Amino acid sequence: MFKRLLFAGLIFTTINSRADDGQKVPSKVQKVIVFLSGAQVTRTARVNVTPGTSTLVFSNIAQSIDAQSIQVHASGDFTILSVKTELNYFNDQSRSKNVEDLQAQQNTIRAKIALDNGLLTVNQQEQNMLLKNQLITGQNSNLDVLKLKQALDFQTERLTADTKKQLSINSEIAALNVELQKYDNQIADINKDNTVSSNILVTVSAKAATESEFSLNYVVNDASWFPTYDIRAKNVNSPISISYKANVTQQSGEDWKNIRLTLSTGNPTVSGSKPQLRPYYLNLNGYYTQADKSNEVVIRGYGTQYKAKANSGYLDEVVVARAPEVNQVENQTNVDFNIADPYTIPSDGKQYSVQINDIDLKASYQYAVAPKLSTNVFLTAKVTDWNKYNLLPGEANLFFEGTYIGKSSLNANSTADTLAISLGTDKNIVVTRTLQKQLTARQVIGSDKKDTRDWMIEIKNRKNQPINLLVEDQVPVSQNAAIDVESQQVSSGALDPSTGKISWVFAMKPLDDKKLELKYQVKYPKTQPIIIE
Repeated sequence: MFKRLLFAGLIFTTINSRADDGQKVPSKVQKVIVFLSGAQVTRTARVNVTPGTSTLVFSNIAQSIDAQSIQVHASGDFTILSVKTELNYFNDQSRSKNVEDLQAQQNTIRAKIALDNGLLTVNQQEQNMLLKNQLITGQNSNLDVLKLKQALDFQTERLTADTKKQLSINSEIAALNVELQKYDNQIADINKDNTVSSNILVTVSAKAATESEFSLNYVVNDASWFPTYDIRAKNVNSPISISYKANVTQQSGEDWKNIRLTLSTGNPTVSGSKPQLRPYYLNLNGYYTQADKSNEVVIRGYGTQYKAKANSGYLDEVVVARAPEVNQVENQTNVDFNIADPYTIPSDGKQYSVQINDIDLKASYQYAVAPKLSTNVFLTAKVTDWNKYNLLPGEANLFFEGTYIGKSSLNANSTADTLAISLGTDKNIVVTRTLQKQLTARQVIGSDKKDTRDWMIEIKNRKNQPINLLVEDQVPVSQNAAIDVESQQVSSGALDPSTGKISWVFAMKPLDDKKLELKYQVKYPKTQPIIIE
């Protein structure tokens, strides 16, 4: 007795077919694992297997299915003989039913139009008869004036009624044609999206009738997710709040309705096999290294091996859904986020936002400015204990003191224990850097020149709270023995002689001001002019 059957090897053929032969089996997508590129889909179906050899047809499968990834699980006293796929150009029964319904309504409208055209014909024939019989009697008959008046009044009344009736019928026909065109547009829209799907054909052999639960696993390429973050800080005394989200998109050709969704940090397009180091041969006419090159990537994971190509696209439109409960599972080589609530991701290429986690991290804050490059003061939050949350590199929306301040990026690839998060600029800290011209001088002494530069850096803290500030500037660094640089004033800053970088770190009280002087002198041969800032 076969208590559990698994058929992972398969015979793959692509043919144009309607799968007229075989037992059609309705199935439903139950679970999807979305990778950073690609997705693994699980379908289930309850099947009544008949005695003998039969073919089960699982239809409406995504056209982009990777045939090498298909796995079929089943239980029961029967044998799976083969698995193959075929293209299905008559795939969408619900879509066909919608078209049939619309066409039926069109036929009803056309019947009304035909009836109205018939009424128009009758009306026009009556008008023609009235117009052709303007003389009630023959030419040789004596006309009774009263009868003639009555006849003319009747004729006028009928012609007027017929004209009004024609106008009414023509107006109704025009309205019906407009309605008919609307149905034509709806049918065109449906047929425009009527892409080819696939069928999975499973051939089984059973000695007796049995009922079995089938599970189909396969990989599709046109799906992906990428992380984004909302990073919030109430003030420089509060923790950092990170809202960890995923933007999920798919255009596989099959809608995922009310499925169990898992987001995986694995990437099926990245090989899981260690590359082999080949001998590195040298020759007089160059060198040659033997290396393996392959356009296909073998992926190992979730109990199957399959091949896939990277294919992902991001659209501007994002559909935001409610935040579900997430269970995080860490595997050997990747992390899975299991979304607890059922989820729906249509095959429309739109981005659907899924909440992964909300994180509060203790942070130390520091303002920093390099006024030689920019007088903007940047706020940086430094957080520790962040590695356990399995963050990925991604774009971040920044919020500080309840205000959106712009976008930044989260460098989650950092190997440091402390993660630096840029929170943008703060306009309430004003910095200027000006050249003190009255203290700037040039001297000629023998064969040398001496140029002196004196810079004044002024900082104003317009905030109603104290701040910690890092100011960075520099003095020139000589790379020639004929050039000598002397640092004359750095206002107690820390000078690195090898780079010329000067750092000042200090605290400022609310509404406090501070000045830093930077002065240096450069001596060089007067016959060799150089540019000194």
